[in-house]
Amino acid sequence: MPNSIAILTNEYCSEILGTHYYLARLVEIWKQRGIQVHVTTGCNYIPADIAILHVDSTVVGDDYLELAARYPVAINGSVKDISKSTFSRQLLNRDDSYRGQVIVKTEANYGGLVEHDIGVNSGETIFIPEEFERPWRKRDHLDSFNYPVFDGLKSVPQGVWKNKKLIVEKFLPERLENGDFKHRCYLFFGNRELGMWFAAPQAVFKGATSTSRGLIDQIPEALREMRKAAGFGYGRFDYSLVDGKVNLFDMNKTPALGEHSLSVVSREMTLAFADAISDFE
Repeated sequence: MPNSIAILTNEYCSEILGTHYYLARLVEIWKQRGIQVHVTTGCNYIPADIAILHVDSTVVGDDYLELAARYPVAINGSVKDISKSTFSRQLLNRDDSYRGQVIVKTEANYGGLVEHDIGVNSGETIFIPEEFERPWRKRDHLDSFNYPVFDGLKSVPQGVWKNKKLIVEKFLPERLENGDFKHRCYLFFGNRELGMWFAAPQAVFKGATSTSRGLIDQIPEALREMRKAAGFGYGRFDYSLVDGKVNLFDMNKTPALGEHSLSVVSREMTLAFADAISDFE
């Protein structure tokens, strides 16, 4: 076990303990075991045996990557960009021949809300009340609990194609026998892995709005390959499995788990994840 851990954050995600970040659970255990845990805000170097880059934004600034590189070990220290277009294999263009249902999302993670809030706080983005519906070509964020699904490419509003902050993907949901929609999650830290599934009647949902959930016994090898290629040591991938094919639709390097997710993650599993910090020494 390391003697000290530095968690590198920016001013927008500097709170760890008491939050839904899964890392908060691990920090509690590490502290109970006598490990010194330092949460830094901004590019401030605090010596430690291991660093965890935990900047909750789609693109991490080079200054944080340079800070992470100063540590002997930096978990996720090279994960710079998790924009949808960097990993999605379901992306579509306006003139593609695809005939199935499609979904419109933000290029940025979590509906672009983090970047929108940062822009508002910095004065770079004008705050517009949610009840004011902006034209598609000007939208910089969407409700990630309710991404719009269209019957086909021809139904996608023209403004979407003019907006570089939005992307269009094939909508490839997994279904249960009762008709509910299902998605899967791959949570990992070092050599520890955990698979979960969630389901709900609505086509677009998250764990917080799921009506059923459980554990998955087997992790597809394709996910491990994607994780290795992206340089992730810690994170969560969301995906569907249709006709035996993995459809990855979200990468998250600062995963948060709500009550529904934690209901299927036992204390023993979390202890095992905390033990995995030794995998990086």
